[in-house]
Amino acid sequence: MRKNLIVQLVFRIVLCCVSFLACLLSLRVFYVGKGGYPISWEILKYYTNLSNYCVFFVSIAVTVSMLRRVLKGEREGYNTCMRTFKFMTVVMILVTFLVVIFLLNSPLEADYWLNLGNMSYHCLAPLLFILDYILFDEKCTVSVLAPLYGFLPPLVYVGYILILGAAIPNFEYPYFFLDVATLGYGGVLLWVLGLLAVFAVLGYLLWLWNRLVKRDGRLRFDFHNVLFPLKKVPENDLHSEGDAL
Repeated sequence: MRKNLIVQLVFRIVLCCVSFLACLLSLRVFYVGKGGYPISWEILKYYTNLSNYCVFFVSIAVTVSMLRRVLKGEREGYNTCMRTFKFMTVVMILVTFLVVIFLLNSPLEADYWLNLGNMSYHCLAPLLFILDYILFDEKCTVSVLAPLYGFLPPLVYVGYILILGAAIPNFEYPYFFLDVATLGYGGVLLWVLGLLAVFAVLGYLLWLWNRLVKRDGRLRFDFHNVLFPLKKVPENDLHSEGDAL
C-alpha cells in the first residue's frame, strides 16, 4: 500500500486541494468588502502563512512529479522529488500546528473549530502534509543533517521580522514572542532559542521515524548511511515493501 503510486497520488491531490484552500483563505480574499481586512503585504509577516505556502509549493511539485510517473506507466515506488526540502517543510508546518494550538489559540473554544481559516491553515493542511510524510515517504532517505537544515527557515524568518520591526515605525509584531518593543532583544532571543530547541527535537523525532524499519518481524532503527542516505533503495534491500514499516 505504501508503495502504490495511485494511492499516493490520490492522497496528494486531496492534500493539494486542502492546501490551496488554506493559502486562499490566508489571503483573506473572501473577506474583502464584507467588513473584513483588505489584502495586504502584511499577510507575509505571519509564519503560519509562509509555512503553508511552502506546503502548497512542495505538495504541487511532488504531485506533478508523481503524476508524470503514473502517466508513464509506473505503479509502485516512492517520491524522489525535493526530499530534503520536503522534510524541512514538514518540520516547519508541524511547529506551526503546535505553536498555534498551545501558544496562540485555544482549541477548546468553539470559535476555533467554526473558523474555516483556522481549520484549513492551522489544522487540516498541516496534518495532511505530516500524514503524507508518515505514511508514504521512503524509509532511510533523510540525512541526519536534515533536522539542522530545518533551522534555516525560522532563522531567516526571525531576521526578516526584526528587520521589518526596526525599519517600520509602530510595526505590529505578528507574535508576542517576537515583540522587541515588549520583550527586548534579549527576551526575543530566549524565545527564539527555545523554539529552535523545539525544532531540533521535532526534527529528530521525524528523522527517527524515517529510520524505523521492520526486519525479521521486529521494528528496529537503521542507522546505516545516515550522513549520505541512498537515493534509491534496491527492491531486495531491507527497506523494500516487505520489510519497511
